[in-house]
Amino acid sequence: MEKILMMTGGGFHPFHLCSSIAKDFLEQTGIFTVEITEDRDKFLDLSNYSAVIVYTQGGELTAKQENGLLTYVRSGGGIVGIHSAADSWTNNKGYMEMIGAQFREHGPMTDITVTYSKEADAVIPRADKSFVIHDEFYMLKPHAEEALKPFMYGSWHQAQEILGYVRDYGKGKVLYTALGHDEKAFNVPQFQELIIKGLMYVIGKISDETIRFGIVGYGPLYGMGKYHADSINNTTGLITTAICDKDPARLRAAKNELGDIPTFTDASEMAQSGLVDAAVVAVPPNAHAEVVLALIESGLHVVSEKPFAITTAEVDQMIEAAQCRDVVLSVFHNRHWDSDIVTLRQIMDLGLIGEVYSVECNMVSYQMPYPGWRSQKEVSGGLLYDMGVHQFEKAFQIAAYNWGQDCRSRKAFVYGNRLKKAWHHVNVEDYWRAYVKFESGLEMQVVQSNLCAAPKPLWVVLGTRGAAVIESWDWEKPAIVNTYVNNRLTRVEYPIIPPCSIPDYFDRLAEKYYRNLADHVLMDLPLIITPEWARNPVAAIELSEKASLENRGLEAEFIF
Repeated sequence: MEKILMMTGGGFHPFHLCSSIAKDFLEQTGIFTVEITEDRDKFLDLSNYSAVIVYTQGGELTAKQENGLLTYVRSGGGIVGIHSAADSWTNNKGYMEMIGAQFREHGPMTDITVTYSKEADAVIPRADKSFVIHDEFYMLKPHAEEALKPFMYGSWHQAQEILGYVRDYGKGKVLYTALGHDEKAFNVPQFQELIIKGLMYVIGKISDETIRFGIVGYGPLYGMGKYHADSINNTTGLITTAICDKDPARLRAAKNELGDIPTFTDASEMAQSGLVDAAVVAVPPNAHAEVVLALIESGLHVVSEKPFAITTAEVDQMIEAAQCRDVVLSVFHNRHWDSDIVTLRQIMDLGLIGEVYSVECNMVSYQMPYPGWRSQKEVSGGLLYDMGVHQFEKAFQIAAYNWGQDCRSRKAFVYGNRLKKAWHHVNVEDYWRAYVKFESGLEMQVVQSNLCAAPKPLWVVLGTRGAAVIESWDWEKPAIVNTYVNNRLTRVEYPIIPPCSIPDYFDRLAEKYYRNLADHVLMDLPLIITPEWARNPVAAIELSEKASLENRGLEAEFIF
C-alpha cells in the first residue's frame, strides 16, 4: 500500500470537501492510503510517504519546512500539485522553482475542454484524449520553463495554455495540474483518473510492459475477431500477436486483415507457443468454459466473450481456476458503458428519481428469429443469453447504485416464464421473462421476446421521487424523467449521453473495456468487470429458467 500525504488548506477553495473526495477515490483503488493534514511541519520528515499531494493556497513555509519538502523530492520522492499549489508559498523561491510554475490569472468558472498531447500516454496512460470539465481556468507563469514537460492543454481566448506538466527534480518527479478548483472538478471521472495515474507516475509505477494477446475464434459474425484485435491494438500496453481458429478460411481472413500474424488451429498450442500472455475467447457460449479453462491452466490471463457461460457451475469452475493460477479473468461486457445505462446513472446521480425500487427492461418485437447458432439453444443457452445478458448486467448496475459502496452479497428470489409458441424452425424461446426480487424489496426484470406485437419501453425505472423512461434503442430521442418537485410531478426531457450515432460508438465501448483491463493488469487498478460481477446475469438467467420449469421462486445470492 502506497502512503500518500495530502497537504491542504488556505483560502478561496473548499479544501476540506475536496480533500475528502480525493481521499475516497484514491483509497477505493486499493493502492493508496491517504493522510490529510494542514500541518506544514509534516514536511520536516516525509520518509514514511510514497508521495505528497499539495492542494493548498497562500501562506509561507518556514526554511525548515521548505527544505524538508525539497530534500524529499530531490532525493527521489514524488509530488503532485493540484490547481492552487501554483498559488501557494509564493515567497518560497525554492518551492516555486520545484513546483515549476506560478499562478498568473484566471477567468470565471466555466466549461473547459481539456486535451492531452501525444506525450501524455507516458504520464497518464490510456486516458481520454479530451474531456470537458467545469472549472476555473488557471493561467501560469513558468518558473522552470526549460524543465517543464507539458502534456495537457486548454484553449483560452484563442491561446493554448498549459493545464498540466511534469518535470524531474533531482531524483524525484513533479506533476502539476491547473485543474481542481472545487468539488465539481474533483467529482469528474477524468480528473480522478488524472490524479490517480499522476500519483502512479511520480511514484514510478507506470509500466512500459506490453501484454500480448491471442484471439481464439476469429469468426465472421459481426466481425468480432477483428473488433477485438483492433481494440486491443489501439490500447496502450496491449497488442494482438496470435489468432486461433479451426477454420482455415478464418485464419486466412485474419492474415489478410491484420497482416502476417501467427495463426493456430489449437488453443492449447497457441497458449504454449510463448507468443501470448493473455487470450480472448470468442467462440460460441457452450464452448466458453472448456476453452477458458485450458488457457487458464496454461497460465494466461483470459477475457471471455459474453455470456460468461451457460451455467453458474461452469462460471464457478472458471473463477476457481483463475484464483488458483493467479491470473486475471474477465468478461467482455463492453456494453457496461452503453448510452442507456450511462444516462440512467446520470439521472440517478442528480437525485431526480430518488431511491430506485423497480427496474424493468424490455427487448421486444414481433419477428422471426435469425438463423444461426444464436437461435440454437444448445449452443447459445437461449433467448436471454444474447442481448439479455447485457441488459441484465445494466440492471444489476442500477441495483448496485442503491447500495453505493456497501458491496457484498445480496439475497433474492428469482422467478421466470419461458414460452415457445410460434417460431418452430429454431429451438430458442419466443418469450422469456426473468424477474429478481431482493430482500430489500427492490425488483428488477428483463423481458426478451420475438412474439410481442405491442411496443414496450426499453427501460422503466421507478424511484421514490419519480421515474425515468427510455422508450427504445433510438438514442437520438431523449429519456423522459418525471420528477417530484415542489409537491408536483414535473416532466423533463433528458438527452441520452452519449448518443449512439457518434462516430465509432462501438469502438469506444471496446476501448473503455480494454483500457480498464490494461490498467488492472499493468497498474493493479481495480477491474470493473470482475468474474464475480459477470456471474450475476448468468445466475439470474439460469435460475429464471429453472424457476419457470418448476413453477416456483428460487433463492439466489448475487455479488455486489
